[in-house]
Amino acid sequence: MIRIAAIAAALAALAVPASAAVADGLAAPYLHIQVALANDSTDGVAEAARAIAAEAAGMGEQAAAIGAAAETLADATDLQSARDAFGPLSDALIVYGRDVGFGELRLAYCPMVDKEWLQATSEIRNPFYGSMMLTCGEFR
Repeated sequence: MIRIAAIAAALAALAVPASAAVADGLAAPYLHIQVALANDSTDGVAEAARAIAAEAAGMGEQAAAIGAAAETLADATDLQSARDAFGPLSDALIVYGRDVGFGELRLAYCPMVDKEWLQATSEIRNPFYGSMMLTCGEFR
């Protein structure tokens, strides 16, 4: 009986509450990056990417891809390289979010770059093109 309770407690500790991980630990810095890139800026992008990498490091193996992508983004040296690195970060976060839920975040898609991203606002704000095509995309 004690072993069953111990196993159940261990399994419960591994469970990730729906949307809690994406919403609580990853969403705020990710959204900062998404908004900055949509506004043709890299202000705070490296710091936000490092925050995501640090958060992902504490989340175990299932968040390893998020951490690796965030580290690459943190090393971006200009707007274009930041946008290029944002794609893999979004891909990794979306894969993770499909397992735990997205909470209030919305899944958006740009057909011009064939990429998805997450955002909180109800109007498309394309981080891959910024002011060139700010509203290019659709919600999925």
